Amino acid sequence: MGSQTIRLGRLFGLEIGFNWSLLPFFLLVAWTMATEVLPSGAPGLSSTGYWIAGVLGTVVFYACLLAHELSHALVAKRKGVKVAGITLWLFGGVTQLEGEPSRAQDQALITAVGPLTSLVLAAIFFGAQQLLTSLNAPLLLVTLSAWMALLNLVLGVFNLVPALPLDGGRLLGTAVWWRTGSKDRGTTGAVRVGRFFAYLLIALGALEVLAGGLLNGLWLALIGWFLLSAGAAEGRQVGIRSRLRQVPVAAVMSSPVPTLPSWLTCGQLAEAGGPGAGLYALHGVGGEPMGYLPRSRADEAVRAGHPERRLEEVALAAEQLATVRPDENLEAALLRLGPRLEQGALVVANGQLVGTLSAADLARVAALAPLLARGPQH
Repeated sequence: MGSQTIRLGRLFGLEIGFNWSLLPFFLLVAWTMATEVLPSGAPGLSSTGYWIAGVLGTVVFYACLLAHELSHALVAKRKGVKVAGITLWLFGGVTQLEGEPSRAQDQALITAVGPLTSLVLAAIFFGAQQLLTSLNAPLLLVTLSAWMALLNLVLGVFNLVPALPLDGGRLLGTAVWWRTGSKDRGTTGAVRVGRFFAYLLIALGALEVLAGGLLNGLWLALIGWFLLSAGAAEGRQVGIRSRLRQVPVAAVMSSPVPTLPSWLTCGQLAEAGGPGAGLYALHGVGGEPMGYLPRSRADEAVRAGHPERRLEEVALAAEQLATVRPDENLEAALLRLGPRLEQGALVVANGQLVGTLSAADLARVAALAPLLARGPQH
Protein backbone atom coordinates (compact mmCIF):
# COMPACT_ATOMS: atom_id res chain seq x y z
CA MET A 1 0.00 0.00 0.00
CA GLY A 2 1.11 3.57 -0.64
CA SER A 3 2.69 5.91 1.89
CA GLN A 4 -0.58 7.86 2.20
CA THR A 5 -2.52 4.74 3.17
CA ILE A 6 -3.26 3.90 6.79
CA ARG A 7 -3.35 0.14 7.31
CA LEU A 8 -6.38 -1.30 9.11
CA GLY A 9 -5.56 -5.01 9.00
CA ARG A 10 -6.28 -8.11 6.92
CA LEU A 11 -9.61 -9.61 5.90
CA PHE A 12 -9.98 -12.79 3.82
CA GLY A 13 -6.22 -12.62 3.36
CA LEU A 14 -6.38 -9.10 1.88
CA GLU A 15 -4.67 -5.96 3.16
CA ILE A 16 -7.30 -3.36 4.11
CA GLY A 17 -6.49 0.33 4.55
CA PHE A 18 -7.78 3.82 3.97
CA ASN A 19 -6.35 6.94 2.40
CA TRP A 20 -6.23 10.16 4.44
CA SER A 21 -8.66 11.75 1.93
CA LEU A 22 -11.43 9.57 3.38
CA LEU A 23 -11.48 11.56 6.64
CA PRO A 24 -13.15 14.79 5.40
CA PHE A 25 -15.86 12.82 3.60
CA PHE A 26 -16.38 10.64 6.69
CA LEU A 27 -16.91 13.78 8.77
CA LEU A 28 -19.24 15.24 6.15
CA VAL A 29 -21.47 12.13 6.14
CA ALA A 30 -21.48 11.99 9.95
CA TRP A 31 -22.30 15.72 10.16
CA THR A 32 -25.15 15.34 7.67
CA MET A 33 -26.60 12.46 9.67
CA ALA A 34 -26.19 14.16 13.05
CA THR A 35 -27.53 17.58 12.08
CA GLU A 36 -30.08 16.91 9.36
CA VAL A 37 -31.13 13.32 8.68
CA LEU A 38 -31.53 11.93 12.21
CA PRO A 39 -33.09 15.05 13.85
CA SER A 40 -35.62 15.16 11.03
CA GLY A 41 -36.51 11.46 11.21
CA ALA A 42 -36.29 10.98 14.97
CA PRO A 43 -36.88 14.33 16.73
CA GLY A 44 -36.49 14.92 20.45
CA LEU A 45 -33.04 13.46 21.15
CA SER A 46 -29.94 15.24 22.40
CA SER A 47 -27.24 16.60 20.11
CA THR A 48 -24.77 14.13 21.64
CA GLY A 49 -27.09 11.22 20.87
CA TYR A 50 -27.45 12.33 17.27
CA TRP A 51 -23.68 12.62 16.86
CA ILE A 52 -23.02 9.20 18.37
CA ALA A 53 -25.64 7.64 16.07
CA GLY A 54 -24.32 9.65 13.11
CA VAL A 55 -20.75 8.43 13.59
CA LEU A 56 -21.88 4.83 14.10
CA GLY A 57 -24.07 5.08 10.99
CA THR A 58 -21.13 6.39 8.97
CA VAL A 59 -19.00 3.48 10.16
CA VAL A 60 -21.73 1.09 8.99
CA PHE A 61 -21.85 2.86 5.62
CA TYR A 62 -18.11 2.44 5.14
CA ALA A 63 -18.46 -1.21 6.14
CA CYS A 64 -20.97 -1.48 3.27
CA LEU A 65 -18.49 0.25 1.00
CA LEU A 66 -15.85 -2.26 2.07
CA ALA A 67 -18.29 -5.08 1.26
CA HIS A 68 -18.67 -3.58 -2.24
CA GLU A 69 -14.90 -3.67 -2.75
CA LEU A 70 -14.50 -7.08 -1.13
CA SER A 71 -16.94 -8.55 -3.63
CA HIS A 72 -14.71 -7.28 -6.46
CA ALA A 73 -11.61 -8.71 -4.77
CA LEU A 74 -13.02 -12.14 -3.91
CA VAL A 75 -14.43 -12.73 -7.38
CA ALA A 76 -11.12 -11.57 -8.90
CA LYS A 77 -9.25 -14.11 -6.75
CA ARG A 78 -11.76 -16.77 -7.80
CA LYS A 79 -10.92 -15.96 -11.43
CA GLY A 80 -7.20 -16.33 -10.81
CA VAL A 81 -6.33 -12.62 -10.55
CA LYS A 82 -4.08 -11.75 -7.60
CA VAL A 83 -5.30 -8.95 -5.33
CA ALA A 84 -2.85 -6.80 -3.39
CA GLY A 85 -5.45 -5.19 -1.13
CA ILE A 86 -8.26 -2.69 -0.77
CA THR A 87 -7.96 1.02 -0.03
CA LEU A 88 -10.94 3.14 1.02
CA TRP A 89 -10.70 6.80 0.13
CA LEU A 90 -12.63 10.02 -0.55
CA PHE A 91 -14.95 8.81 -3.31
CA GLY A 92 -15.27 5.19 -2.29
CA GLY A 93 -12.71 2.46 -2.59
CA VAL A 94 -10.12 0.88 -4.85
CA THR A 95 -9.44 -2.84 -5.23
CA GLN A 96 -5.77 -3.14 -6.16
CA LEU A 97 -5.30 -5.99 -8.63
CA GLU A 98 -1.84 -7.42 -9.33
CA GLY A 99 -2.90 -8.46 -12.81
CA GLU A 100 -5.81 -8.30 -15.21
CA PRO A 101 -8.38 -10.88 -16.36
CA SER A 102 -7.51 -12.45 -19.68
CA ARG A 103 -11.16 -12.77 -20.74
CA ALA A 104 -13.83 -10.10 -21.12
CA GLN A 105 -16.37 -12.39 -19.40
CA ASP A 106 -14.24 -12.56 -16.25
CA GLN A 107 -13.72 -8.79 -16.26
CA ALA A 108 -17.48 -8.25 -16.55
CA LEU A 109 -18.22 -10.56 -13.61
CA ILE A 110 -15.52 -9.00 -11.40
CA THR A 111 -16.89 -5.53 -12.16
CA ALA A 112 -20.64 -6.21 -11.98
CA VAL A 113 -20.54 -7.91 -8.58
CA GLY A 114 -19.70 -4.60 -6.84
CA PRO A 115 -22.85 -2.63 -7.74
CA LEU A 116 -24.89 -5.81 -7.28
CA THR A 117 -23.57 -6.12 -3.71
CA SER A 118 -24.55 -2.51 -2.97
CA LEU A 119 -28.07 -3.04 -4.36
CA VAL A 120 -28.48 -6.21 -2.30
CA LEU A 121 -27.41 -4.32 0.83
CA ALA A 122 -29.91 -1.58 -0.02
CA ALA A 123 -32.66 -4.20 -0.17
CA ILE A 124 -31.54 -5.71 3.15
CA PHE A 125 -31.58 -2.35 4.93
CA PHE A 126 -34.96 -1.50 3.38
CA GLY A 127 -36.31 -4.80 4.70
CA ALA A 128 -34.82 -4.00 8.12
CA GLN A 129 -36.54 -0.61 8.07
CA GLN A 130 -39.90 -2.22 7.31
CA LEU A 131 -39.42 -4.82 10.06
CA LEU A 132 -38.39 -2.23 12.64
CA THR A 133 -41.37 -0.07 11.73
CA SER A 134 -43.77 -2.99 12.19
CA LEU A 135 -42.20 -3.72 15.61
CA ASN A 136 -42.56 -0.07 16.71
CA ALA A 137 -38.80 0.15 17.20
CA PRO A 138 -37.22 3.50 18.13
CA LEU A 139 -37.42 6.03 15.31
CA LEU A 140 -33.63 6.47 15.45
CA LEU A 141 -33.08 2.85 14.34
CA VAL A 142 -35.77 3.11 11.69
CA THR A 143 -34.24 6.31 10.30
CA LEU A 144 -30.72 4.84 10.31
CA SER A 145 -31.93 1.76 8.42
CA ALA A 146 -33.72 3.92 5.86
CA TRP A 147 -30.63 6.09 5.40
CA MET A 148 -28.38 3.04 4.95
CA ALA A 149 -30.78 1.69 2.34
CA LEU A 150 -30.70 5.01 0.49
CA LEU A 151 -26.90 5.37 0.62
CA ASN A 152 -26.35 1.83 -0.70
CA LEU A 153 -28.93 2.38 -3.42
CA VAL A 154 -27.17 5.59 -4.50
CA LEU A 155 -23.78 3.83 -4.34
CA GLY A 156 -25.00 0.95 -6.49
CA VAL A 157 -26.76 3.11 -9.08
CA PHE A 158 -24.03 5.76 -9.27
CA ASN A 159 -21.39 3.10 -9.87
CA LEU A 160 -23.35 1.97 -12.93
CA VAL A 161 -22.84 5.34 -14.64
CA PRO A 162 -20.77 4.49 -17.77
CA ALA A 163 -17.81 6.67 -16.84
CA LEU A 164 -14.36 5.46 -15.86
CA PRO A 165 -13.18 4.67 -13.23
CA LEU A 166 -16.71 3.76 -12.08
CA ASP A 167 -17.90 0.18 -12.48
CA GLY A 168 -20.30 1.25 -15.22
CA GLY A 169 -17.42 2.62 -17.26
CA ARG A 170 -15.52 -0.64 -16.84
CA LEU A 171 -18.60 -2.62 -17.91
CA LEU A 172 -18.91 -0.43 -21.01
CA GLY A 173 -15.24 -0.94 -21.83
CA THR A 174 -15.61 -4.68 -21.25
CA ALA A 175 -18.57 -4.82 -23.66
CA VAL A 176 -16.49 -3.13 -26.38
CA TRP A 177 -13.58 -5.46 -25.56
CA TRP A 178 -15.88 -8.50 -25.96
CA ARG A 179 -17.24 -7.27 -29.31
CA THR A 180 -13.97 -6.06 -30.84
CA GLY A 181 -11.42 -8.30 -29.15
CA SER A 182 -9.37 -5.23 -28.15
CA LYS A 183 -9.21 -4.24 -24.50
CA ASP A 184 -7.54 -0.94 -25.37
CA ARG A 185 -10.39 0.01 -27.71
CA GLY A 186 -12.83 -0.78 -24.94
CA THR A 187 -11.05 1.47 -22.47
CA THR A 188 -10.72 4.29 -25.03
CA GLY A 189 -14.44 4.13 -25.82
CA ALA A 190 -15.35 4.16 -22.13
CA VAL A 191 -13.10 7.19 -21.58
CA ARG A 192 -14.94 9.12 -24.30
CA VAL A 193 -18.38 8.32 -22.88
CA GLY A 194 -17.16 9.08 -19.36
CA ARG A 195 -15.91 12.49 -20.51
CA PHE A 196 -19.45 13.36 -21.60
CA PHE A 197 -20.90 12.42 -18.20
CA ALA A 198 -18.13 14.33 -16.41
CA TYR A 199 -18.87 17.54 -18.31
CA LEU A 200 -22.59 16.98 -17.70
CA LEU A 201 -22.06 16.75 -13.93
CA ILE A 202 -19.88 19.86 -13.94
CA ALA A 203 -22.54 21.78 -15.88
CA LEU A 204 -25.31 20.57 -13.54
CA GLY A 205 -23.18 21.59 -10.57
CA ALA A 206 -22.70 25.08 -11.99
CA LEU A 207 -26.46 25.43 -12.58
CA GLU A 208 -27.14 24.25 -9.02
CA VAL A 209 -24.76 26.88 -7.63
CA LEU A 210 -26.48 29.59 -9.70
CA ALA A 211 -29.85 28.39 -8.38
CA GLY A 212 -28.65 28.85 -4.79
CA GLY A 213 -27.64 25.28 -3.93
CA LEU A 214 -23.98 26.03 -3.23
CA LEU A 215 -23.05 22.82 -1.37
CA ASN A 216 -24.88 20.41 -3.69
CA GLY A 217 -23.55 22.25 -6.73
CA LEU A 218 -19.97 22.11 -5.53
CA TRP A 219 -20.24 18.37 -4.84
CA LEU A 220 -21.65 17.69 -8.32
CA ALA A 221 -18.88 19.73 -9.91
CA LEU A 222 -16.23 18.04 -7.76
CA ILE A 223 -17.46 14.58 -8.74
CA GLY A 224 -17.51 15.63 -12.39
CA TRP A 225 -13.96 16.94 -12.14
CA PHE A 226 -12.88 13.69 -10.48
CA LEU A 227 -14.41 11.60 -13.29
CA LEU A 228 -12.82 13.85 -15.90
CA SER A 229 -9.31 13.66 -14.44
CA ALA A 230 -9.54 9.93 -13.62
CA GLY A 231 -10.82 9.16 -17.13
CA ALA A 232 -7.98 11.17 -18.68
CA ALA A 233 -5.49 9.19 -16.58
CA GLU A 234 -7.03 5.92 -17.78
CA GLY A 235 -6.72 7.12 -21.36
CA ARG A 236 -3.05 7.97 -20.90
CA GLN A 237 -2.45 4.54 -19.40
CA VAL A 238 -3.85 2.91 -22.54
CA GLY A 239 -1.28 4.74 -24.65
CA ILE A 240 1.56 3.89 -22.30
CA ARG A 241 0.56 0.23 -22.03
CA SER A 242 0.44 -0.17 -25.78
CA ARG A 243 4.01 1.18 -26.01
CA LEU A 244 5.25 -0.92 -23.09
CA ARG A 245 4.18 -4.03 -24.97
CA GLN A 246 6.86 -3.15 -27.48
CA VAL A 247 9.60 -2.86 -24.84
CA PRO A 248 11.22 -6.11 -23.61
CA VAL A 249 12.49 -6.49 -20.07
CA ALA A 250 15.99 -6.85 -21.49
CA ALA A 251 15.88 -3.22 -22.66
CA VAL A 252 15.57 -1.78 -19.14
CA MET A 253 17.01 -4.42 -16.79
CA SER A 254 20.25 -3.91 -14.89
CA SER A 255 22.88 -6.13 -16.47
CA PRO A 256 25.38 -7.20 -15.35
CA VAL A 257 23.78 -7.62 -11.95
CA PRO A 258 24.95 -4.86 -9.54
CA THR A 259 26.79 -6.39 -6.57
CA LEU A 260 27.79 -5.31 -3.08
CA PRO A 261 29.87 -6.93 -0.30
CA SER A 262 27.57 -8.49 2.27
CA TRP A 263 29.48 -7.11 5.27
CA LEU A 264 28.60 -3.47 4.54
CA THR A 265 26.00 -1.93 6.83
CA CYS A 266 22.68 -0.40 5.83
CA GLY A 267 23.94 2.94 7.13
CA GLN A 268 27.02 2.81 4.92
CA LEU A 269 24.85 2.13 1.88
CA ALA A 270 22.64 5.09 2.78
CA GLU A 271 25.69 7.34 3.21
CA ALA A 272 26.85 6.42 -0.29
CA GLY A 273 24.03 8.66 -1.58
CA GLY A 274 22.36 8.64 -4.96
CA PRO A 275 19.50 6.42 -6.08
CA GLY A 276 21.76 3.49 -7.02
CA ALA A 277 20.23 0.20 -8.08
CA GLY A 278 16.97 -1.19 -6.74
CA LEU A 279 18.22 -4.76 -6.27
CA TYR A 280 21.76 -5.94 -5.51
CA ALA A 281 23.42 -9.33 -5.44
CA LEU A 282 25.56 -9.76 -2.30
CA HIS A 283 28.88 -11.59 -2.12
CA GLY A 284 30.94 -12.72 0.84
CA VAL A 285 34.67 -12.35 1.57
CA GLY A 286 35.54 -15.20 -0.75
CA GLY A 287 33.16 -14.09 -3.47
CA GLU A 288 30.49 -16.61 -2.48
CA PRO A 289 26.84 -15.57 -3.13
CA MET A 290 25.08 -14.23 -0.01
CA GLY A 291 21.58 -13.53 -1.31
CA TYR A 292 19.93 -10.47 -2.77
CA LEU A 293 19.32 -7.07 -1.25
CA PRO A 294 16.32 -4.96 -2.27
CA ARG A 295 17.44 -1.37 -1.64
CA SER A 296 14.09 -0.70 0.04
CA ARG A 297 14.91 -3.18 2.84
CA ALA A 298 18.17 -1.42 3.65
CA ASP A 299 16.42 1.96 3.66
CA GLU A 300 13.72 0.59 5.98
CA ALA A 301 16.37 -0.61 8.43
CA VAL A 302 17.90 2.88 8.53
CA ARG A 303 14.51 4.54 9.04
CA ALA A 304 13.77 2.07 11.85
CA GLY A 305 16.94 3.19 13.66
CA HIS A 306 19.14 0.18 12.80
CA PRO A 307 21.80 1.55 10.43
CA GLU A 308 24.34 -0.85 11.97
CA ARG A 309 22.65 -3.92 10.50
CA ARG A 310 24.73 -5.67 7.87
CA LEU A 311 23.32 -6.04 4.38
CA GLU A 312 23.39 -9.82 4.69
CA GLU A 313 21.03 -9.55 7.68
CA VAL A 314 18.25 -7.94 5.63
CA ALA A 315 18.94 -9.81 2.38
CA LEU A 316 16.52 -12.22 0.71
CA ALA A 317 17.14 -15.63 -0.84
CA ALA A 318 16.60 -16.05 -4.56
CA GLU A 319 13.48 -18.13 -3.83
CA GLN A 320 11.89 -15.14 -2.11
CA LEU A 321 12.06 -12.95 -5.21
CA ALA A 322 9.90 -12.99 -8.31
CA THR A 323 11.42 -13.84 -11.68
CA VAL A 324 10.82 -12.51 -15.17
CA ARG A 325 12.19 -13.40 -18.61
CA PRO A 326 14.34 -10.97 -20.62
CA ASP A 327 12.09 -11.42 -23.68
CA GLU A 328 8.90 -10.70 -21.69
CA ASN A 329 7.30 -7.35 -22.52
CA LEU A 330 7.20 -4.75 -19.78
CA GLU A 331 3.43 -4.51 -19.63
CA ALA A 332 3.05 -8.23 -18.95
CA ALA A 333 5.92 -8.20 -16.45
CA LEU A 334 4.54 -5.23 -14.49
CA LEU A 335 1.03 -6.65 -14.35
CA ARG A 336 2.39 -9.92 -13.04
CA LEU A 337 4.73 -8.38 -10.49
CA GLY A 338 2.38 -5.76 -9.08
CA PRO A 339 3.57 -4.49 -5.65
CA ARG A 340 6.34 -7.10 -5.62
CA LEU A 341 8.27 -4.80 -7.95
CA GLU A 342 9.19 -2.75 -4.86
CA GLN A 343 11.58 -5.56 -3.87
CA GLY A 344 12.73 -6.15 -7.42
CA ALA A 345 12.79 -9.25 -9.60
CA LEU A 346 15.44 -11.55 -11.03
CA VAL A 347 15.70 -11.74 -14.80
CA VAL A 348 16.33 -15.36 -15.73
CA ALA A 349 16.97 -16.93 -19.15
CA ASN A 350 17.47 -20.68 -19.62
CA GLY A 351 17.96 -21.09 -15.88
CA GLN A 352 20.71 -18.45 -15.75
CA LEU A 353 20.57 -15.07 -14.00
CA VAL A 354 21.12 -12.38 -16.63
CA GLY A 355 19.98 -9.24 -14.80
CA THR A 356 17.63 -7.64 -12.31
CA LEU A 357 14.50 -5.54 -12.73
CA SER A 358 13.45 -2.97 -10.15
CA ALA A 359 11.52 0.25 -9.69
CA ALA A 360 14.81 2.11 -10.14
CA ASP A 361 15.18 0.58 -13.60
CA LEU A 362 11.62 1.50 -14.49
CA ALA A 363 12.15 5.10 -13.37
CA ARG A 364 13.99 5.60 -16.64
CA VAL A 365 10.91 4.40 -18.52
CA ALA A 366 8.61 6.52 -16.35
CA ALA A 367 10.57 9.62 -17.34
CA LEU A 368 9.73 8.82 -20.95
CA ALA A 369 6.05 8.08 -20.21
CA PRO A 370 4.69 11.24 -21.94
CA LEU A 371 6.67 10.38 -25.08
CA LEU A 372 5.51 6.76 -24.94
CA ALA A 373 1.89 7.87 -24.69
CA ARG A 374 2.18 10.11 -27.77
CA GLY A 375 3.86 7.48 -29.90
CA PRO A 376 5.89 8.15 -33.04
CA GLN A 377 5.57 11.62 -34.60
CA HIS A 378 5.13 12.01 -38.34
